[in-house]
Amino acid sequence: MSDLIMERVTQSLHELRLPAASSALERHLQAAQERDLSPLQFLDALLTDEVTTRQEKGLQLRMRLAHFPVLKTLDSFEFDAQPSLDRRIINELRTLAFVERAQNVVLLGPPGVGKTHLATGLCVQALQAGHRAYFVSAQDLLDQIRLAQLNGVPGHKQRHLANAQLLAIDELGYVEFDKTAATWLFQLICQRYERRSTIITSNKPFADWGTIFADVTLAGAMLDRILHHSHVLNLKGDSYRLRSKAAGKGTGRHKGSEQAGPS
Repeated sequence: MSDLIMERVTQSLHELRLPAASSALERHLQAAQERDLSPLQFLDALLTDEVTTRQEKGLQLRMRLAHFPVLKTLDSFEFDAQPSLDRRIINELRTLAFVERAQNVVLLGPPGVGKTHLATGLCVQALQAGHRAYFVSAQDLLDQIRLAQLNGVPGHKQRHLANAQLLAIDELGYVEFDKTAATWLFQLICQRYERRSTIITSNKPFADWGTIFADVTLAGAMLDRILHHSHVLNLKGDSYRLRSKAAGKGTGRHKGSEQAGPS
């Protein structure tokens, strides 16, 4: 192939916004000659490189935009440390059928039993499948609500919260929402109802949600929409972190050598 044709093809790939294919062009041409590939096989290999690169970059971008406090996966979850959890339910959830059906997931239990880990892992699973996910703690969500109120912005209509295919609200129950903030969250839940999936982790049983939102009626209406299409998992047991710390003391391990676990 002449240098002129090579230059023209490379320029065309740039104009078509196929940078990975452009960078890999010479490598694939050489491979095609060495392996005696047909033109179609060469083109397939070249475009596969482009698609793979785009998918990897897209995943990296979605991971950054998800705002995970710590990156954790379902594969790293220690099920042996949480015997109360039915693995079959987690295996069903990791198929992401609940996202396709706009169903919710609620993870209840005391601190340190793995709720945040599971919520993060499900979000990562969704991101890897090409969905958009956003992770926010209840405190950060409350801060966003207050900022929206100060700026006069209808916060429940913010796209990153309303339109994310999977929204995870972590640690609901550690901070209290006043009536205005609770109404704002209720509007967000209503907007997502039967359209998008939401994961909620909480240390409070449903009977106590009235105290979280300073309004029993509003809490009931919110639960009605959250639980209508939902999977509820109750996690039990002692804090993994406390058990790990106790085990570390027993074996003389230093704090720096403690392994991260469910949260």
